[in-house]
Amino acid sequence: MNPTVKSVLKILGAILIVVVVWIGWEAYRRIGPALGWIDPVVDTVPPELPADLEEGDIKVLLFSKTSGFRHEEAIPAAQASLERLAARNGWTVFATENAAVFNDDQLARFDVVFGNNITGDNWTDEQKQSFVRWVEGGGGFVGVHGAAGTRYRYWDWYTDALLGGGRFTGHPMMPQFREARVVVEDSTHPTMSHFGGEFTRTDEWYSFEASPRTAGSHVLATLDESTYEPGDELSMGEDHPIIWIACPGEGRSFYSALGHRAPTYVWPEHEKMLEAAIDWAAGDGCP
Repeated sequence: MNPTVKSVLKILGAILIVVVVWIGWEAYRRIGPALGWIDPVVDTVPPELPADLEEGDIKVLLFSKTSGFRHEEAIPAAQASLERLAARNGWTVFATENAAVFNDDQLARFDVVFGNNITGDNWTDEQKQSFVRWVEGGGGFVGVHGAAGTRYRYWDWYTDALLGGGRFTGHPMMPQFREARVVVEDSTHPTMSHFGGEFTRTDEWYSFEASPRTAGSHVLATLDESTYEPGDELSMGEDHPIIWIACPGEGRSFYSALGHRAPTYVWPEHEKMLEAAIDWAAGDGCP
């Protein structure tokens, strides 16, 4: 074989090895904690909250820690969307990935926790207990996409109460992103009233073990499976909720599975939905 060809093949082989190792590391880094291969990072020292936190009409804790798959594009896009909404509405947003903020004293200073594509087991037992007390005592939660995207069970209260029965099972691949029709079930709810009954989007569509409706959640919108073909293993049939609300204790919880891709967070209708969701979650009582 020509020496030049041999050299080129060696270089290509080395590049291929580097690429394979990098892909393997990224996969390990992203899903290792969720699978128990990597212990989650435990936060024990709470962050310092801003002095002007109390100035906002609504105080939002924007939490985006991940101990599983990390939505690298969606997380900063969602944060930018919330910051735009805060500027427009006079809210205060404190963004952190430090789970030690989930303590009784600091949570009490917020009206809403925004679960920004959080995945995996992010809290110590004590932090979980503080979160439960805060939510069930009247706190509000708004979660988007990855906030329900952990298949592995680590906290039943989170999936069954806070997410109102939203136990994630998976999403289609090849192609991963598909256009589908979303049907609004409750156009009277403030988060849905601007959609006009239905809309079509391209996203990564989540499926769940069972309809959150069976757990008592109030479904706001469902997927029309005939428009994107989820496949037999992921099909939920005619009742495939994709946006819903739940009432854990005296709290309010809103969840939308939309939002894997960054462009979703600059879509005006999506921003209107999040704006109304934050406002609703900060309210009192739960219908």
